[in-house]
Amino acid sequence: MTLNMLSRDTAGAAVGTLARREAVRIVGHPVYAVLLLYFVLLVGLEATTGLWPPSRESVRDLLVTLGVLWLGPATFFAANLIASSARRAHAESQLAATPTTAQARTLATCLGVLLPAGLAIGLAAILWLVEHTVGTMQNAQGPAELAAIPLCTLGGGLLGVAVAVWLPWRGLPLIVMFVLLAWVVAVMNRGAIQWTAPWTMSPGYDVIRPTAGSQDWHAVYLLGLGLLAAVAALLRHPSQRRPLLALGAVLWIGTLAACWTQLP
Repeated sequence: MTLNMLSRDTAGAAVGTLARREAVRIVGHPVYAVLLLYFVLLVGLEATTGLWPPSRESVRDLLVTLGVLWLGPATFFAANLIASSARRAHAESQLAATPTTAQARTLATCLGVLLPAGLAIGLAAILWLVEHTVGTMQNAQGPAELAAIPLCTLGGGLLGVAVAVWLPWRGLPLIVMFVLLAWVVAVMNRGAIQWTAPWTMSPGYDVIRPTAGSQDWHAVYLLGLGLLAAVAALLRHPSQRRPLLALGAVLWIGTLAACWTQLP
C-alpha cells in the first residue's frame, strides 16, 4: 500500500510539473500574437477611428471582441498545436520511453489550459471595471455573463486538446472551428434555440438582445461543455476508462439539464 501511495504521489507531482510547463507553452504560443495583431488592427482601429482618447464604449467593444473572438479561438489552436506537437515532430516513440504515460501528458495539457483561462478572468475583470466605473454603462454585464469569457477560453483549449488526440490529421482543427462557427451562426437570433450556442448570450456581445433566459445556467452549460471535452480527450487512452465514462455520463446529464434550464 505504501509503495502504491508513493507511486501515486510521484505520478501526481510529475503531472503537476508537466502541467506548469504546458501552461507556459500554451500562453507563449505565437498563435496568440498573430490573432491579437489581427483583431487589434481590424477591430481596434475601426472602433477608435477619429476618437482619441477612445470612448468607454469603444474600449468596451474592443475588450468584448478580444474576450470572445480572440481568447477562445486562440486558446483552441494553441492547445491543439501543443497537444499535437510530439506527433507532428515524430517524437512519440521517444516520449513512450519516459515514465509519464500518454494519458498523464494529455491530462497535463488539459490542466495547462487553466492558465489562459485565468488570464481570461483578468480580462473579464477589466471589462467589468470599464462597464461599472463612473456610472454603469447600458447593457452592462453581470458576473454570469462575464464568466463566459474564461469559460469559452477554457472550453476552447480543452476542445483543442480533444481534437489533437482524436483527430490527428492536418486541417481537422480548422474544420472543427468552422463547424463551431457554423453552429453559432445557424442558431443566432432563432429564439430559445440560440441559447444552445457554445458561447455567451449576453446583450453586450449581440446587437439584438437575446430572448430572455438564464445567464447563470448558460454559464453552467458552457462549463459542462468544456469539461466534457476534457473527459473526451482523456478517454482516448485505455487507462481509467470506466471511471472516466462514469464521470462523462454525469457531466453529460448535468450539461443537458443546464441546457434545458437556461432556456426562456
